[in-house]
Amino acid sequence: MDLKKVQPPLERQLALLGYELVHLETAREGRDEVLRLYIDHLDAETSQRRVTVDDCTAANEGLLLWMDVEFPDLREKFGVEISSPGMERPLVKADHFRRFAGRLCRVQTAAPISGQKRFKGWIGPVAEGSVTLEEDGVLKAIPLDSIQKARLAPFDESKTPPPKHLAGRFTELPDADCVETSAVVDEEA
Repeated sequence: MDLKKVQPPLERQLALLGYELVHLETAREGRDEVLRLYIDHLDAETSQRRVTVDDCTAANEGLLLWMDVEFPDLREKFGVEISSPGMERPLVKADHFRRFAGRLCRVQTAAPISGQKRFKGWIGPVAEGSVTLEEDGVLKAIPLDSIQKARLAPFDESKTPPPKHLAGRFTELPDADCVETSAVVDEEA
């Protein structure tokens, strides 16, 4: 199943119900395949409301009949689970990184960047298709399109030294001389 084709209509339908589709994934659980949707409130940026079981139930009820009409094969192949993004929420879109600027996250890239695929750093500004992370006092620009997986790391925040260069929320990039920019390195080279 091509998630890229299913995602835009799911996003539109969830928006009609008052929710944002944060992340969409498939998983195998035993013999069953599951389509998992992580949702948040559309106004989550301005509201501190958390997604509750009642929200997941409402989104599920609002989606299932629609899915039976729009994607009948999908429901035959996959069970559907709707969930809160949780405290270690996925960061998928540039807006997610902007919203959580100043927070600690873990990022995994598809290919090594300067010999590194896993990063844990404080989120800085997002600009020109990359996010700036401060990892161990070094600012690193990571291209958004090279990110395979990213999540907040709230349980590590108190154990991780605070950022030296990044503080609070950002609206613009720090001085370009401070940011380590990297190109994706081909592993076979």
